[in-house]
Amino acid sequence: MLPTTGTQSPRPDEPRARFLIELARALGTFGTSANRVEDVIGHCADAFGYNAQTFTTPTSVFVSLEDHDGDIHTYLARVHPGEADLTKMMALDRVFNRTIDGHITPGEGVAEIKRIVTMTPRYPVWMIVICFGIIGVCAGNFLGGAEKEMAASGIVGLLIGLLVQFTGRRREFSRLMEFLSGLGAALIAGYLAIPFGGYMTTVPIIAGIIILLPGLTLTMAMVELSMKHVVSGTARLAGAIMVLLVIGFGVVLGQTIVDRTTGTAPVVLAHDLPWYIDLLSVLVATLCMAILFQAHLRHAWIMVLAGLMSFYSARYGTLHLGPEIGVLGAAMVVGVSSNLYARIFDRPALVMMLPGLIILVPGSLGLRSLQLFMSSATVDGVQSSFTVLVVGVALVVGLLLANVIMPPRKVL
Repeated sequence: MLPTTGTQSPRPDEPRARFLIELARALGTFGTSANRVEDVIGHCADAFGYNAQTFTTPTSVFVSLEDHDGDIHTYLARVHPGEADLTKMMALDRVFNRTIDGHITPGEGVAEIKRIVTMTPRYPVWMIVICFGIIGVCAGNFLGGAEKEMAASGIVGLLIGLLVQFTGRRREFSRLMEFLSGLGAALIAGYLAIPFGGYMTTVPIIAGIIILLPGLTLTMAMVELSMKHVVSGTARLAGAIMVLLVIGFGVVLGQTIVDRTTGTAPVVLAHDLPWYIDLLSVLVATLCMAILFQAHLRHAWIMVLAGLMSFYSARYGTLHLGPEIGVLGAAMVVGVSSNLYARIFDRPALVMMLPGLIILVPGSLGLRSLQLFMSSATVDGVQSSFTVLVVGVALVVGLLLANVIMPPRKVL
């Protein structure tokens, strides 16, 4: 944390200032949007008697504090973006509430934040890897696959989960994780088509890496842009696009290798599965999301409920009103329900909102667009890209309308 003095006056209360900057840093680490971070810091600073000005990007946070005497100090902290962790987010929410209510001192709050950030993950690596495979199976169904595609998607997801754990532990491979995942998914799905007797290879490729696609980041970037957080939104959008480009390049390279070494595999069109497969897929996928996002299993019921509402409201809205209105309506349902959940149970709305949005985000559409562009299908790529944009805007508008219908009581 680097302080810079705006005047020659005494510095503000150090524990309080440090609490604010450590809280902002932790929230940024766990993927909280810029508008939400600034709301939290502003609310907390008011409770401490400071006028706060906060500027947030995905990799840094600036907090400027002015006390009643007009003394100003500005703090800069580096943020290392990480994965969403609902257990740590809920713990931060408790520390935030206890500190501004006076139950613990800001100094004790700083110690609690540092303890939370360094907590070991709730679930072991082997369970995370298995969830990659199970979500791959479920995503294979969501993407229109049948038995062959779902089985192949599970195998691809399981192996990609192992690859992610391996690359995450080795610095020299960590920056190649997205490329290696796209390449590996295409190679595995392509060569599996031979013993499987042919299938729609696009389904297991996308389903196997769907957890890695930055659909949620794309949506968050558009939310930030709509809230006039131009710097943070643009930076997050550029980062998400770069991830898609790297994954897409890996996928196209893998598909090229498979085609050159085996020839084009026969495509066997998938057939429709019974209705209860969709229901089972949503239930199982949402439970696995709870594990991937490190949520306590006692909160799994609300995450499953969010997944069901999101999936079926989007499906029936799309069927009767079109995809744009279907996604908008589903986002409104998820947003209103999440804000209501936060009001009733005094917990972060993100616990319910995250799994609901994951089902709606356009990450797989973005990857499909890149595949079309890289295979010289420019017109189809443009159409698919426009669909991604429209779906993203519909999501954002739905969430904003939800906040009007059911205003969030909690700042987190």
